[in-house]
Order: sequence, then C-alpha cells, then structure tokens
Amino acid sequence: MAIAPIGHITSSIGAATSGAPKAEGGFGDAIAKGIEGVSNLQKTADGALTSFASGGNVQISDVMAATSKATLGMQVMVELRNRALEAYQQIMNIQV
Repeated sequence: MAIAPIGHITSSIGAATSGAPKAEGGFGDAIAKGIEGVSNLQKTADGALTSFASGGNVQISDVMAATSKATLGMQVMVELRNRALEAYQQIMNIQV
C-alpha cells in the first residue's frame, strides 16, 4: 500500500478556507496602517528638519509642527502597544 506524499501546507490551508469569507479591515490592518502613518510622519519631520537646517524655504513653525505630530504619533503607538500587551497578559492569567 503506497502512501501519498504530504502537499504544501499553504495549498492545503488555501483549499480548506477558500469558501470562508475573509475579514477586511481587521485589527492587524489597523495596526499596520498606524505604523505606516507614524513612519510617514517621522519621514516628513525629518525632511522638514533637514530642509530647514540646509537653508531651504521652510519655516521653523512648520518644522516644529511636523516634529510634534511625529512625537505624538509615536506616543500613541507606544501606548497602543502597552495596552495590547497588558490585555494579552490578563488573558494569559485567566484560570481555566
């Protein structure tokens, strides 16, 4: 009696879940978009600061606003991470 080889895991999973609807805009997508947004804010602040330091046509108020937005975005992401970690720890401590 011959045993058939095991196929790729991804093809098996794809076959098993092909009829199931996929969730759009989930928590993971929101986190990824948030991280991307913070990264863009930091790049914008970096560009404004570099342009101001090299004598470009950038006002100091624009540099300060961009830097403040980037700082605030980072603080929000850090707080989100802290809350998610705290929730995970509470779930792991639940007695079953």
